[in-house]
Amino acid sequence: MRTEVIEITRDIPEWHAVSRAAEVISSGGIVSFPTDTVYGLAASIFCEQAISDLRRIKDRRADEPFVVMVGDAGWVSELAAGITRTHRRLMAEHWPGPVTILFEASRAVPACLRGGADTIALRVPNDTLSQCVLGACGVPLAVPSANPRGRAPAVSAGEVLESFRGKIALLLDGGTIENAAPSTIAAVRSGRVVVMRAGRAQVAGRVP
Repeated sequence: MRTEVIEITRDIPEWHAVSRAAEVISSGGIVSFPTDTVYGLAASIFCEQAISDLRRIKDRRADEPFVVMVGDAGWVSELAAGITRTHRRLMAEHWPGPVTILFEASRAVPACLRGGADTIALRVPNDTLSQCVLGACGVPLAVPSANPRGRAPAVSAGEVLESFRGKIALLLDGGTIENAAPSTIAAVRSGRVVVMRAGRAQVAGRVP
């Protein structure tokens, strides 16, 4: 496979690049682009083959779920169940932004995405490029960080190519991400916020 590379401006993304990304994702391909945290690898959550390919190229176990990006909180009612007042407070305080929230997965969530878990990890990004790609695709995207197991998340297009050249269909080259850090992951347990992974954002809660 040849990896197509398109340079893009993150703050004012060129439409031809965004539409090309949507075309690739809609056809079952994988696209890498810079998000508000690090470079990610994006695939439609409704394409089982693409999710399988994500696992393979990242060397990710079958029982490991993926973080899912959605364009706005409206998707939560479709993809999540058991939404509590604490969940809604987290969404109101931290979305859009680099905070991933764990929910009970609804029946609409494909089994291949959950990795055997009964939860789904959702977040709404706050950068223009991610929002443009999500809007053009019209579906939630599985967007794990662009790194194979055991390596740090990519923060530049060069690092993505080093690991995934010939393994992904398209790379949107938005330059180097400064002060990169993964998203914070938060869950709700017995009505309290539990920080499962410290990351880019500060979230008040206990650590398990």
